[in-house]
Amino acid sequence: MTDQIAPFLGTWILDLDESEFDQSDLPKAGRCTIEEEFGLVCIRMTLITADGETLEGEITGVPGGAGQRLTESGLADRLYLFFEDDRTLTSQAKRGEQVLMTARRLLSEDGRSLEIEQTVEVPGEGPVVNTGIYRRAH
Repeated sequence: MTDQIAPFLGTWILDLDESEFDQSDLPKAGRCTIEEEFGLVCIRMTLITADGETLEGEITGVPGGAGQRLTESGLADRLYLFFEDDRTLTSQAKRGEQVLMTARRLLSEDGRSLEIEQTVEVPGEGPVVNTGIYRRAH
């Protein structure tokens, strides 16, 4: 698994000119950091909203594992992390078998950019999608 996660590891900076947010206004800045230790993957996201508020989130999991139980969420009860293929790392928050949120991280062929498509299922409205294009930090 270390070989499979290796291309995703590092810090990624949001490219505002290439990103599209339907769920909210485009943020002022964003960063995604992906780390791995002994098979446990940690993904940290930081966004500075259009209003200047800092939003931070972190998920951890073992790709392909049984899923991480969520105790703080009032909606989802389990978070799953898995590889769809060699270039797509996906996380899903579920309540039972129902998928409530999906974050799909698609690595470019050259490994320099990471497209993160976040989809939230909004009751009565259907899916709302934010697509962020992140560039590898140097």
